[in-house]
Amino acid sequence: MSELTTEHPEVRRVLQAIIEDTRAGVPILLSRRERYGTILGDFRVQFEGEDDLLHLSITRVDGGRVAHEEAQRIADLFFHAVPKGLIQCRPAEYSVHYYIAHDLLVGYLEGNSHRGEARGG
Repeated sequence: MSELTTEHPEVRRVLQAIIEDTRAGVPILLSRRERYGTILGDFRVQFEGEDDLLHLSITRVDGGRVAHEEAQRIADLFFHAVPKGLIQCRPAEYSVHYYIAHDLLVGYLEGNSHRGEARGG
């Protein structure tokens, strides 16, 4: 898994789709799984919008158990710009799930840290 980085074409493609569609107000729907998901090595990565939260699910392609540490390495490819405290994680035996507000993820990916974003003067 060492060849996987934030610059991997599939990571960049999925993140770009999320940024574009969130900014355009397009729901991140499971029915468009190809746009918001991919396979990275042995793992299936899938994003889906749930109300104001974005849900990332990580499962093994072979249906096997997912070690939390392995899932975290994959999730970090997508959440690299976001402070860990803003992401909720729910590990299970065969999947690991992450939740973050749509606008927070997009803001951090675009370089807006949401810290004291006072507008105007």
